[in-house]
Amino acid sequence: MSAWQRFFLEGVNPLHAVVAEMLADGQCEYREVSGGGLISPLLANIYLHLLDELMTARGHRLIRYADDFVICCRSRKCRKSLKNRRKLLENELGLVVHLEKTIIVDNTKEKFTFLVYSFSNGYWHNPSEKSIKKFKDKMKKITRKNLTINMEKFIKHKVNSAIRGWGKYFGIGFSSKVFKEQNSWIRRRVKMIQLRSWEKIKKLHKDLTRKKWKGELPQLRMNRWRSSMSTPVHTALLIEWFREQKLLFLVDIHKELYSQGE
Repeated sequence: MSAWQRFFLEGVNPLHAVVAEMLADGQCEYREVSGGGLISPLLANIYLHLLDELMTARGHRLIRYADDFVICCRSRKCRKSLKNRRKLLENELGLVVHLEKTIIVDNTKEKFTFLVYSFSNGYWHNPSEKSIKKFKDKMKKITRKNLTINMEKFIKHKVNSAIRGWGKYFGIGFSSKVFKEQNSWIRRRVKMIQLRSWEKIKKLHKDLTRKKWKGELPQLRMNRWRSSMSTPVHTALLIEWFREQKLLFLVDIHKELYSQGE
């Protein structure tokens, strides 16, 4: 009998008692469960509760979400002993440790990633490079340059939903710099779509004239990415325009989350 089976047969809590009853009656049927399945986090929490107990008993601090976890310790000697925990996980719990995803670091000097947050200097945490790339890839699909749409409805139903989810997840971190950079990039994506929607440069000229543009009216291609970064387009589509279109700003989400925590 494995340590995992012994643990559940003890019936630590009502949920474990149910599992223990099933084990005792031989009702267990082994099946593979997809890592992305809806029930996967629940099963991981049930199965890995023993890991929580064992790590705590050995004096380690364990932070775990489903099957992703970080084991914290204070001394180098303790860090070395963690290498032996692989045997515990594989022999006692029957788990497979992915070595390419398993690292031992001094988090005051080295970075590590947990739940797509990048942690460094002990406490500093912000979006990982992988999460930023994934977010930008998603925004690129949403803001394809060949779109011709009603801007306000497009922002409300497409752009804002993506910004809101990503912003609220990472808004609790030290993300203000990253959020400012992404804000600027998102506005440029939206500018590109607006230029494409205008189609003809006369509409840009009309907007510039209304804003009292000085000098000759520009001649640029309305479907080029680099045009969205030009001074005339920046003048025509100021921050106030994005506010009028009700575009969500990541920095606003960040400020709101921090104000709630005060």
